[in-house]
Amino acid sequence: MLYHVLGLASAALFLLTWTGLYAQINAMTRYQHVTSDANHSLSLNQFGSSYFAFFSIFLFGISVEPFNHYLVWTRFGALVLTLIILWKIWQHRRNRIASSVALIASISLIGGLVSMAFRPFPALAQFGANTLMLVVTVILFQGSLHQLLVLRRRQKVGSLSFALFRNILIKDVSTLMFGLTMPLSQSWPLLILNGTSVVMRGSILIQMHRLKRREKLGAT
Repeated sequence: MLYHVLGLASAALFLLTWTGLYAQINAMTRYQHVTSDANHSLSLNQFGSSYFAFFSIFLFGISVEPFNHYLVWTRFGALVLTLIILWKIWQHRRNRIASSVALIASISLIGGLVSMAFRPFPALAQFGANTLMLVVTVILFQGSLHQLLVLRRRQKVGSLSFALFRNILIKDVSTLMFGLTMPLSQSWPLLILNGTSVVMRGSILIQMHRLKRREKLGAT
C-alpha cells in the first residue's frame, strides 16, 4: 500500500519536472529573440547528462518485475522534453558535438521503447540497468559541475530556467522517498543517483540566485 501511495505521490511531483523542462524550452525561445548569446549559459554537457539520467531510470523501470509504471511513464515525458532542448541547443550552435548528443539521445529513446516488447529482462539485463545508473550518476555529477563552471565563467544566468532546477529538486526528493519503500538491494542505484542530483542541482540553483541578485544590484 505504501509503495503505491508514495509511487503516486512521486509521479505527481515528477510532473513538476515536466513543467520545469517546458519552462526551459520557452525560456530558450524567448531569450533567443532578445539576445543571441543567452542560450550560451546552458551547458550541453549538463542537459545531455540529465537526459541519460532520466533514461537510466526509464530503463530501470522497464527491467524490474513488476513493470514500474510510476518510473517509466514519468521519465518518458521528461525524455521527450529534454530531447527537444537538446535539439534546440543544436539548432542554436550547429556544431558536431551538439548534433551527436541529440542523435544518440534520439536513438536511445527508440531503443528503450522497443525493449518493452522483450521484458521482463533476465538477471544480466537487470545488472546492466543498475550499472548504467551508476555510470550515469558519474556523468550527471560532471555534467552538473560543468554547468556550475559555465555559470561562474559567464557570470550571467541567461536563458537557464529557475523553474526547471527548483522542480527537479522537488522531484529528486520525492523519488528518494519512493526509493526507500523498495528493497535496498533493488533501489540502491536509484538512491545514489537521485541523492547526487539533489546535491548538484541544489548547488546550481544557489549559484543562479547569487548571479541574479548580483544582476539586480548592478542594475540599481
